[in-house]
Amino acid sequence: MTQSDPQLYFAEDGNPRSARFDDIYYSLQDGLSETRAVFLTGCGLPEHWSGCRHFTVAELGFGTGLNIAALMQMWAQNHPANGHLHIFSVEAYLMPAQAAAKALSSWPELAHYAEAIIARWPPHRRGFHVMTFPEWGVTLTLALMDVREALTQWDGQADAWFLDGFSPAQNPDMWAEDVLAAVAAKTAPGGRLATFTVAGFVRRGLQAAGFEIFKRPGFGRKRERLEAVFAGERDSPATPERLAVIGGGIAGASIVHALRHYGYRATVFDIGPQASGNPAGLVTPRLDAGGGVISALFADALYFAADLYARLCPHAVLNAGVLQRASDDRDGARFARIAAQPDFAPDDMSVDGEGLRMARALSVRPPEGVAALRGDAPVIAEKVIGVEAGRTVRIVTETGAHVFDRVFIACGDGIFDLPPSAALDLRPVRGQIERVEASPPDAQAQAWGGYYVPLPDGFVFGSTHIRGDRGADARESDRTHNLDTLRAVLPKTAELAEAGTQSRAAVRVTTKDHLPVMGEMASGVHVLTGLGARGLCLGPLLGLALASSALGVPSPLTVAAKHRLRPNRFSAD
Repeated sequence: MTQSDPQLYFAEDGNPRSARFDDIYYSLQDGLSETRAVFLTGCGLPEHWSGCRHFTVAELGFGTGLNIAALMQMWAQNHPANGHLHIFSVEAYLMPAQAAAKALSSWPELAHYAEAIIARWPPHRRGFHVMTFPEWGVTLTLALMDVREALTQWDGQADAWFLDGFSPAQNPDMWAEDVLAAVAAKTAPGGRLATFTVAGFVRRGLQAAGFEIFKRPGFGRKRERLEAVFAGERDSPATPERLAVIGGGIAGASIVHALRHYGYRATVFDIGPQASGNPAGLVTPRLDAGGGVISALFADALYFAADLYARLCPHAVLNAGVLQRASDDRDGARFARIAAQPDFAPDDMSVDGEGLRMARALSVRPPEGVAALRGDAPVIAEKVIGVEAGRTVRIVTETGAHVFDRVFIACGDGIFDLPPSAALDLRPVRGQIERVEASPPDAQAQAWGGYYVPLPDGFVFGSTHIRGDRGADARESDRTHNLDTLRAVLPKTAELAEAGTQSRAAVRVTTKDHLPVMGEMASGVHVLTGLGARGLCLGPLLGLALASSALGVPSPLTVAAKHRLRPNRFSAD
């Protein structure tokens, strides 16, 4: 039994219970009716979101996902035009997907939504697990961690709260005064709150935190329940309509996709691919044996990217699973520490004699993935020579100027010719890869400093890492280096490559601390760059995060990760 095990069992009446908390997950009379009466009606839904472009619901106690499935159904049937629902839910004791599916099967009318949630059910890991449901205009961030850490690390403000932890008598820590104060700190002006309990210390805690509380008739055997309203009036921020993304690679395409997911359309300025034009690439995290904020960020990004590619563009996915080869005797112990990190599910990282096997990692075709992310966004194939911030933002090209409300700079090598480059102290790194048209002798995608990716009609290997070089020409010296590196790891494969390769070079962008840059550089100007060789892993989540930041909606990143990526971190040096 682990510390995060809810000790779930199904009683003779067929309802799920937690032996850890000696409590039920929902009313034994009718869980769905309870959800609708206590939480949906208790928060004034759907009327409370009337006219909102963005609406945020937060929940303590995800449980079976019943509240969220019912909420998604209500949103799908009653949402405002172009509206988007943001959900943040906290669960420290995640039940298995099979158990949740069994519990939710009691309500066939929710089947469409329950099945969608179960299909995306997170593995047993720690972190911010982000799920998007574009068919209904919904984003769900499930914080798999302690409630205090989750509330500290979430940067959003909720328009409505569902407090649905286990009973205060059985799980008082979830209802503690400091937790309720943190809930208040994450509540938008005029926000609503609902819960099944009327326990005195819960009422007093909510009142002390600034909520006005009201007792209402309870559901089923409960005589009373609580509704609460937070002080203030809801804000109605202006909606940006003219949006542009500079860069058509994985970073830019991820931003375009995120904006489309939120209901916005962006124009793309793009003069051709850089590293995102390579015929194959790896979706792998940075491996930090010490763990920490950045390791957790890469884990969150890996799970989000793998899910997105599999759903949005399965044709771009070559294979699941990547072997990270050991380079020396110390790697075995280092890989074991990585595999044991709680940011990854136990079955997703395993160590054997060859190295670290990453089950969730992918090999993909970047051009197809980028095309799927970018979709039908209009493209202006002109080189951008300037970006001017003011009341609006002007993009200057060689033929004229274009005016937008928000501009996202996410180009590769071209960013070195734009103003943000100097402030961010960006560095170019040239990388050359080789493609071979021959039956791949090794079916497993592998990395070792270099990498090897099998294709249906050949394989790709590389890559060089030449710092400070912006050259994109193919070089024989780089080809020789790539062959030598491959020969040291996969000698038989190298023999096939010696007959001839097709070389391709591109420039990646890095920073001096080897972390991406994400955030607002000037009024209306936002930047995402410095992804280095991890763009396929980081791009989708950071694209969603940058779009969220620009639109003023909850971020899918933890506060700590967002802080580490801020653009102004270099100005303090």
